[in-house]
Amino acid sequence: MKFFISTLALFAAVGSSAVLPRAKNSTSTSTACHSVHTGYLTVFPGDQPSKNVPVGLNSQNQVTYGVDADQKFLVEFQACPKLPDQAPNLDMWNGRIIKSGTTDCVTVSNPSAPEDGPFFLELAPCKSDTKPPASQQWEYGNDFGAVVFWKGASKKDEVGWTDDDQSNPTVEQGTNRLELGCAKTCSSFSITPENEL
Repeated sequence: MKFFISTLALFAAVGSSAVLPRAKNSTSTSTACHSVHTGYLTVFPGDQPSKNVPVGLNSQNQVTYGVDADQKFLVEFQACPKLPDQAPNLDMWNGRIIKSGTTDCVTVSNPSAPEDGPFFLELAPCKSDTKPPASQQWEYGNDFGAVVFWKGASKKDEVGWTDDDQSNPTVEQGTNRLELGCAKTCSSFSITPENEL
């Protein structure tokens, strides 16, 4: 009987440690931001309800939608342990989004806009490797799953892309810059692997 209990306890200990997701490149003592998800920054528009569609990046490093000439870009969501409310066991993180292979962050270019926006995104140099400023703070995952929102200037709300009456992204006229804000309704971003586009 003792052997059975010991074996069961060993199996439970090994099994429980194997189930917990671990962040890549992380150590228990590290405070540096580290990558936990890689893919393309995408939206789920109403006119294409069966797939995630990548946003684009124009020549001024502004994030756009609906412009074929603006290339999709690979990003990494990096968890930043110095930010509160990390829940690795639930795959829920607070951190930043970098363009893969660079030190540039997806940044809200006008974080001091009125509370209801619109806000706009651009790539800009990351300000901190441990605790990004509000304009570069994002959250990954919540009760709805693998969703991505900007933390917001006030850190009270999740801010996503603004959608119109057809659930399509709202863009700035003339530039096609993607608008963020949750005055009426907004939707979450995703970080989508190439094979799921």
